[in-house]
Amino acid sequence: MKKFLLTLLLVTSLVANAESAAIKGSIEPDSTVVYKIINNTKLSLHIFNPKGHKITDKVPVIVFFFGGGWTSGNPKQFYEQSSYFAKKGFVAISAEYRVKNKHNTTPFDAVSDAKSAIRWVRKNAKKLGINPDKIVASGGSAGGHVAACTGVIEGYEDDNEDLSVSSKPNLMILYNPVLDTTEKGYGMAKVGEERKTDISPNHQIKKGIVPTLVFHGKADKTVPFENAERFNVLMNEAGNVCQLESYVGKDHGFFNSPFFRKKKADKVIYDELMEKSYAFVKARFNNSELKLSNVFSNHMVLQRGMQVPVWGTATPGQKVLVEFAGQQKSTTADESGKWKIELDTLKTSKKGKNLIVKGKNEIVISDVLVGEVWICSGQSNMQMKVRAVPEVQALVSKAKNIRSFEVNRTVSLQEEDEVIGIWSTQTPTSAVSLAFAYYLEKAADVPIGIIHTSWGSSSIEAWMPKDMAQDFDYFKTIMQDFDADIATQNNIKSIIAKKDNRTKKEDVFLRRQPNVLYNAMMKPLAPFAVRGLVWYQGERNSRYLSGVPEVTETNWFHKVSGMKEYGDILSAWIKRYRKEWDKENMHFMVVMLPGYGKGTEKKPNIDPQDPTEESWAWIRESQLKVLKIPHTGVINTIDLGAIKNIHPKDKLPIGKRLALAATKETFKKNIISEGPKMKSVDIKKGKLIVYFDNTEGLKTIDGKLPTGFWIADKTMKWQIANAEIKGETVVLSSKEIKKPLYIRYAFSGKPDVNLVNKAGLPAYPFRTDSEE
Repeated sequence: MKKFLLTLLLVTSLVANAESAAIKGSIEPDSTVVYKIINNTKLSLHIFNPKGHKITDKVPVIVFFFGGGWTSGNPKQFYEQSSYFAKKGFVAISAEYRVKNKHNTTPFDAVSDAKSAIRWVRKNAKKLGINPDKIVASGGSAGGHVAACTGVIEGYEDDNEDLSVSSKPNLMILYNPVLDTTEKGYGMAKVGEERKTDISPNHQIKKGIVPTLVFHGKADKTVPFENAERFNVLMNEAGNVCQLESYVGKDHGFFNSPFFRKKKADKVIYDELMEKSYAFVKARFNNSELKLSNVFSNHMVLQRGMQVPVWGTATPGQKVLVEFAGQQKSTTADESGKWKIELDTLKTSKKGKNLIVKGKNEIVISDVLVGEVWICSGQSNMQMKVRAVPEVQALVSKAKNIRSFEVNRTVSLQEEDEVIGIWSTQTPTSAVSLAFAYYLEKAADVPIGIIHTSWGSSSIEAWMPKDMAQDFDYFKTIMQDFDADIATQNNIKSIIAKKDNRTKKEDVFLRRQPNVLYNAMMKPLAPFAVRGLVWYQGERNSRYLSGVPEVTETNWFHKVSGMKEYGDILSAWIKRYRKEWDKENMHFMVVMLPGYGKGTEKKPNIDPQDPTEESWAWIRESQLKVLKIPHTGVINTIDLGAIKNIHPKDKLPIGKRLALAATKETFKKNIISEGPKMKSVDIKKGKLIVYFDNTEGLKTIDGKLPTGFWIADKTMKWQIANAEIKGETVVLSSKEIKKPLYIRYAFSGKPDVNLVNKAGLPAYPFRTDSEE
């Protein structure tokens, strides 16, 4: 008997605990209300209210419709989503509608019920405490279809209702929706071939459909992803606002919540869907306030001598007026709430002025200067802080008229509209950026604005737009692999959610991924008016001589282009950025990688003087390829660097040389801004004669014979050359080589060089045995 009682108590305890857990994990609506009675069938709305909600409130409302192929399903599918939106201040409703298994009805009846639900909600707005002009129709699968039909399909209204009240929502959010009921989509057998396009959204799209957000899994085997792609194209072609969010590897039910789908649900993805859904609604319902893009703030510098775009958001249709420096420009926010104007060419101004933007509210950006604005980007040598370089640190107290915008280091899986950062009267944190700004301001006597966006150990691929996969097969493969790597994407999302609390290991993991830095740290800056961009990067792409290496779990971050390919990629990258800024003459200055004594992954220990080693000489040669493009420059650093330190501290001369090049480009001053560049070579009597550009005052810095020259004959056995300066040429010879043919100058990891012109600027490295 005692054993029986103990067993009974144990079972009772387990049942009680199970019931307690069920109650704890349950989600219940605040109320239910019948919105329609048809054929003795009562259809209800399951309502979730914000905390403390009153009927005097006028909050937005979202109405969800469950999925199930118009055959089955129930409102609980969207209970968790409803609870989420209620916590965000919405009234959220999960609606019942008739389905085949329970009511012996068709999809046409389901569409009619959905329209009745939207109409009832709008008609009873005061009782519900909602704004009748802020109604969102949403749903998944077949529920996504009936939600879409409320906004797209005409007719199917019940005659006994008040048709003077619109059944159309103000926004739509659709999850893996049925958008085509023909043989190309889903459901033709249920609607019938004769009526296959009657309630097919893709066949009824016209101008005037409300803004729509569509989520769709690319691995959906029930409703083809192509249907969503076509819907998106048709909507935009018709002049409607539509945003398609695709998810690689995700099936038909991927959008469901953990409450409904339990262990099959992907909580990270679900949370992301909710955040994006809320952001979409918030941007359109809560943007009555006029806003400027984040890149505009107090103490900013605007670019002189060119048109200056100014942009932001407002209520669709709201008139916006921009005033600055005696100019007044106006525009109207488009259907998605975006607006942009262009100020006419601005003159230099050292005195701060107000930029005023007026709409339903007024924004005043104070202390705005007009001068030269440059973006400084790259990896760790651009990021290196001012305090790490004493010579640059000494410039801080002497700097004047220099402003900076420091871009927050983060990533994004999609292109962002807004950048995180703010303008400051403080000088840039980057040593190279500050040195450049200091000497440019000194030479030009105009305000300088530096937008600093860099991140250590990042590859060029991290800063490449995704669409560059169309130009390079290797990048297409990288992005296909990345898009299919759901684990990595989920890890990125979880790290981002930590904001500034991420670990160093997590930080490295983020910045070594492809494309994601461009999305978050570069794309949102466009089309801010700038003179150009300084690019100090390449170290991450120097681990391999050529090609994308086979990577393992430990060196996954080496999945980048090799040194020989880098130049073509960099050239295409520059052209793509100019397209993003819509500015063909946007200037790009590339900082050549300086001297460094280590080799590639294949052979890290090299002779730093040998011109045949796999050294940084190859990536420098690649960097110089960009000079074929107009309005580009490569800043020669071959005399700088450290044999064992990949982060050398000689950043001051880099800044000076950047400023020289920018001064000549921008102000057209007659100055020497580059060192000697090989122009041609003659062969005379067993000697090679090298002719240069920029050779006025050709000399060596130490008064000795030129060093760093190697020559070879057809055997390609390289020998150190005897070099002499003759006028403005250098004559090369070697006792070991009777018929020299080829030259390599400064073509090694850390060459010993001393050849300069009268400005003290070093001769550029070159080789004449190029494969081209």
